[in-house]
Amino acid sequence: MKKITMDDLYYLQLGSAMLGSGGGGDPHYSYLMAKHQIETFGEIDLIDLSDLKDDDLICPVAVMGAPLINKEKLLSGKEIYAPIEALQKSLRLDISVLMPGEIGGANAFAPLLIAAKKKMPVLDADLIGRAFPKLQMNSCNLHHMSPAPAVLSDSLGNTVIINTPHIDDLERIARAVAISMGSSAGIALHVMKASIAKQCVVQGSISRAIDIGKILCAAQRHQRSQAHALVEMGLATIVAEGVVTDIHHEMKNGFFEGFVTIKTEAQQIQIDYQNEYLIAKEDELILAATPDIIMLMEQSSGTLLTSENIKYGLEVIVLSLPAPSIWTTKEGLALTGPEVFGYKKNMNDRLTPSCKETLCTANL
Repeated sequence: MKKITMDDLYYLQLGSAMLGSGGGGDPHYSYLMAKHQIETFGEIDLIDLSDLKDDDLICPVAVMGAPLINKEKLLSGKEIYAPIEALQKSLRLDISVLMPGEIGGANAFAPLLIAAKKKMPVLDADLIGRAFPKLQMNSCNLHHMSPAPAVLSDSLGNTVIINTPHIDDLERIARAVAISMGSSAGIALHVMKASIAKQCVVQGSISRAIDIGKILCAAQRHQRSQAHALVEMGLATIVAEGVVTDIHHEMKNGFFEGFVTIKTEAQQIQIDYQNEYLIAKEDELILAATPDIIMLMEQSSGTLLTSENIKYGLEVIVLSLPAPSIWTTKEGLALTGPEVFGYKKNMNDRLTPSCKETLCTANL
């Protein structure tokens, strides 16, 4: 067991943005909220599964919706607080530990926004090891675990309880509820005992994000390229470097969808996204693809660019980080691979050798 420090929060802000693959929301505002919570209520315990008893109940929490919305509609904190209150009081579940539903982007901070106030520890784990746009894309579903009960809340604390054992039905219903809540809602789902969590969560996620943040900060202090620092550590591959020449996006069915075009010296690359960056391609040549983590970094500042923060004319580096190993299995690819998002079945035949190697690499 250890304490989450103010420095850890800053590193987590950077590392979670990297692991978000462009999604999960810009973590900066959530970082400021978490910082205020610790200043007001004290430090938060970060624990491992080995610190828990088998019957301890763990609750993953996150914000679902379109990340663009939270640039104008800032989180109040009630989105996370109300679902936990509903589970504890209305459903009488003895929740003892919180956990991020996904480590990518602002969702890495979701449990930290209320953990200090509620005096609850946070588990060093999550359900994905990155960010994905749909609820089905999580490790508990990979292990056929029911998501019920699931609880959603808006920024005013209005709460909806959804009791379905089928994750596809939950995605459909919860997405409609989230849209009615302004396309941004807090959600708690897959409440589980520690004994179950040992089989299905992605362990060490928060620590992994903090470690990535430390690497980025160290490179910046020494006036070195953050992108090349990640490459030298064996954590990332540089896919391309160039200038943003076109951006197209729209809100569609509760998601932030679109593409960005990047002009390099020798080629023109298109990156598609549905909240998260899904694929980087040059015409029909696939350079990187989900479930790998694709991230854009501004060349001059090292700023990590989530999908809602891309701007015309920016000089960027496109990075690819290997996916957590659970997503490179046959079962994992069936939930999160390119075909799920409508890309061609034979796309791996078009990959360059370096990208094929990246797609097969295991955990960070």
